[in-house]
Amino acid sequence: MSDFSGRWFASFGPMNLMQSGARVQGTYGPPGVENAIEGTVQDGTFRFRYREADAQGEGWFVLERYGKFSGQWRPDGVEQWGGWVGQRAFDGIWDSTFGPLRLIQDEDRVHGSYEGLGSSTIEGRIDGERLVFRYQEPMAQGEGWFALAEDGLHFEGQWKQDGTTQWGPWRGRRLVGKAGLVWLVVLEGYWQRGLRENEYAFGNMLREFFARVPHIAVRHRFFNNEASLAQWCRELLYIPEPVTLVVATHGSAEGLSAHGEPIGPAPLVNSLRQADNITVLHLSSCLMLEDGKAGDFTRALRQQLPFPISGYATSVDWAASALIEFTYLDMVLARGLSPDAAAEQVKQLIAFAGDTGSPNSPYQPAQFRFWAPRKM
Repeated sequence: MSDFSGRWFASFGPMNLMQSGARVQGTYGPPGVENAIEGTVQDGTFRFRYREADAQGEGWFVLERYGKFSGQWRPDGVEQWGGWVGQRAFDGIWDSTFGPLRLIQDEDRVHGSYEGLGSSTIEGRIDGERLVFRYQEPMAQGEGWFALAEDGLHFEGQWKQDGTTQWGPWRGRRLVGKAGLVWLVVLEGYWQRGLRENEYAFGNMLREFFARVPHIAVRHRFFNNEASLAQWCRELLYIPEPVTLVVATHGSAEGLSAHGEPIGPAPLVNSLRQADNITVLHLSSCLMLEDGKAGDFTRALRQQLPFPISGYATSVDWAASALIEFTYLDMVLARGLSPDAAAEQVKQLIAFAGDTGSPNSPYQPAQFRFWAPRKM
């Protein structure tokens, strides 16, 4: 049975829940306010009633993982539902003394990463009211602790490098996602192989196209090898809002490439296996979702990544792919469709996006594919 017991930071302030068998009760709200919440857990869903000073209603939560829940709520007499999400005490994204920090709270440990002095890791456990941890940086390692503030939005702590006696401060501020904001991140390889070729960047076109939609934040970055692709992917872990990720580069039977050099799945797998903020990864490359050898790249991603993947099972025309992707991404980002629903709509609206095409069409079938995430 799902266990909702513990201290949470949620959409409407800190929350403390106690679970006994299937029954759950607790309080939530900003410091000094104790709104009541109680209900039961059945088939993994916590269905509850809440009571505030001037309102009451119903809702439900499900655990996405031990440290994170999502759900909905609505006041009595209202049909429309609103979102309600929460993370356990230290789980989440923090702006810290040593750069952005991502922590994941499991039942028996807390682990994560930060980027202040290069790719670094943190591993610890909850000891009373503190997180006690070890850290590992490219050139140093040591120990430390964090103590969470009552509001759940800040922590104070200290760290000490191995072999020294001096402690230093390590502070953090929780990064809370902005309601309604979504990201489109385009990581693009350099298409040009020499000075004689004209400049081309798919991400530039997407940025201009979505500039008309105020709630979409577009970021476009180039990569030229596995290391730079991995670096940009790691930064995705520190975005608190939902992200649609597009990786655009040459695709072949050997997989993705940059400057003619093959890129394996490791940069994506190692960086993004904990990226539960990514709603879909679209591979804007030829062949990456085919049944043959080229598709091995994406099959390896699907084995270990928690989000869906879309792309093509054939070598697709540049103009055809642009028409498909502008439509697909617009439905996901601007029209609010889920990625799977948008993928189905694309094949209904654009005849050549599927496997058959249309008679006398200048575009060959693009064999657009959508792969749902594998059940972990």
